[in-house]
Amino acid sequence: MSFNSLMALLVRGTLPHLEAKPSVIELGNQTLRASDAALEHVITRSGDLDGVDVEGLRALTAQGAQDRGERAADYYRLLGFSDYTAIDVNERYGSLVMDLNKDLREAYDYRETFSLVTNNGTGEHVFNQDTIYRNAHQLTKPGGVMIHVQPFIDYVNHGFYSIHPNLYHALAVANGYSIIALGVSNRDGHGLVSFGPAAGAAPASILERETRVPLGVLMSKAKTLPRGPQGWLKRFAGKGDGRRFGAEIRKLQRSSPKLLAFAILEKTRDQAFQIPIQEIYEVAVEDAALQQEYGLGAAR
Repeated sequence: MSFNSLMALLVRGTLPHLEAKPSVIELGNQTLRASDAALEHVITRSGDLDGVDVEGLRALTAQGAQDRGERAADYYRLLGFSDYTAIDVNERYGSLVMDLNKDLREAYDYRETFSLVTNNGTGEHVFNQDTIYRNAHQLTKPGGVMIHVQPFIDYVNHGFYSIHPNLYHALAVANGYSIIALGVSNRDGHGLVSFGPAAGAAPASILERETRVPLGVLMSKAKTLPRGPQGWLKRFAGKGDGRRFGAEIRKLQRSSPKLLAFAILEKTRDQAFQIPIQEIYEVAVEDAALQQEYGLGAAR
């Protein structure tokens, strides 16, 4: 998987929310592909953070994109992470070989927990979506953070699935996660972001170029329509927040048609993973047993 500029920026953005000398586990081993511009942005914003090796980051940037080394572990180490682990179906970069289609606790009795868990461009390639988010939940310490980055628009046949921002919000509601940030971005870190309560009253920027929008914009519905003889060009239509969401997406797609949906979520309590139900359909669940199963109504 490619540890791109967006991911480099998001990891930097989690640092104020992590314990000292944090640990990290990545779902899917990662190849460092962050741009010079993204690394320079990280350096500029990291001078006042304890544990960050700014000079080491400068040396990494100076090596050039082709000579930086292959493992994202190098980047984490320079940001002050004390321990790095990855899980994949191969041993590349020292990864633990496990099948992410399976519950890691049940299949492998793997019960380690980490300060940061990342799902960067991995989950969309795994058929069993339940276990991707269940494993991320179980691997995260209470008080720890999850980063999810997955395809949103124009990643045709890239993986099995594309993900919408409302999934991340539903996961947060169902499992009591505190939202640090939700957003949509290209791989260079140019995008939209909505900060949640966990980000604080005056959150610092996390993207290289960011437009801040209310959460309601990212949760709104918008339609894509075919337009023009050139093929499938995206046009978004909607009302209110949906219209704004569409307009912002069009702006982003002028420079890059491919967009990713991302989330930074804090696990606030130690509880079993709860499958979410899409929030617009919660009111349609009338059966008491199903309400209890999904934690709806009085059960929530």
